[in-house]
Amino acid sequence: MSESRTHAKTKWIRLIAGNILVFVLILLLLEGGSSYLLVLFNSLMARPVAERLHTQYDPELGWVNKPNINMPNMYGQGISLKTNSQRFRADHDFDVAVPHGKYRAICSGDSFTLGYGVSDDHAWCQLLTKLDPQLETVNMGQAGYGLDQAYLWYKRDGLKFEHQIHLLAFITDDFKRMQSDKFIGYSKPFLDIKNGSLVVRNVPVPRRAYQAAWLTTTIEQLKLLRTVEFLNRLSLRLRESSRNSDEISVKDKNRKTREIVSKILEDLKRQDDAQSRRLVMVYLPQKSEMKSEYPQEWIKFLKTESEALGIPLINVLESFRNLPDGEAEEMFIPEGQLGYRGAAGHLNNQGNQLVADIIYKSLREEK
Repeated sequence: MSESRTHAKTKWIRLIAGNILVFVLILLLLEGGSSYLLVLFNSLMARPVAERLHTQYDPELGWVNKPNINMPNMYGQGISLKTNSQRFRADHDFDVAVPHGKYRAICSGDSFTLGYGVSDDHAWCQLLTKLDPQLETVNMGQAGYGLDQAYLWYKRDGLKFEHQIHLLAFITDDFKRMQSDKFIGYSKPFLDIKNGSLVVRNVPVPRRAYQAAWLTTTIEQLKLLRTVEFLNRLSLRLRESSRNSDEISVKDKNRKTREIVSKILEDLKRQDDAQSRRLVMVYLPQKSEMKSEYPQEWIKFLKTESEALGIPLINVLESFRNLPDGEAEEMFIPEGQLGYRGAAGHLNNQGNQLVADIIYKSLREEK
């Protein structure tokens, strides 16, 4: 009798445990299925990155502005984006020679230099001309560029134009972009060092991502899945034998990137000295760096390079961080203001104006 009761009790325990297991499996399937459906929905509904509307494939740079673009409502009603036939953000072409009585500056960099989210006249590069009518500025900012692409575009197209000053602007993320041959799924060139000299890899840049924009967006969305994240981490662990491989890998990448940045600055400095031009580095701020995330490693490195090569460094990031509490955050585009992916966090009109003021004041003090 006791054996029968024990057997019945065991049977009930197994039944309950089995039901719990089935219930958990159903929840996991629902969770996983919902994640995949959400990714599919986001892929179908996602607007293209803003850059796809005004750029095109370039075999040497990855992407570059289309010529003669006129989008009067690019970033909202009345917030325009225009490019000239030379692919610079401007409503007119530039002569090779500097106009009489003018002092020309070329601004090269990423979307923060382009003036993402603001109209043509409110990008900090253009605002410099309002602070000093003698200035003529050429906006060579391009969204998504790392310091490597900004350097390559300037070398290819910027050096054709006479100018007295080159403002090489960047954010901290630009250094990370240099460490990959892709940016949000789109292929790009990247720089390496061979026999002590810079070499360009991954050129001509593969064109596949530009021919299937929806597929590129979908692949990027899939990377957000927990399953994909788990498999990526597992793959990394299997490839790396060191216990601290992730940390070592990041340190190695940053070290290599610093070596490449040094070579870039040396090359630009050498060419500018030969032509009596001034090279100035401009460290622009990101919203995430306004409080705790301060890139000490990169600031220290660039200050050392500045002193060693005699290249002025305008640390706009530090100036922003010194603003009263809460004021710095008001300089950036808030989440949801623009419908484009990755729009939040770029400088707004007020932020661009402050950047122009800081740069102009620093340039005046350097004279």
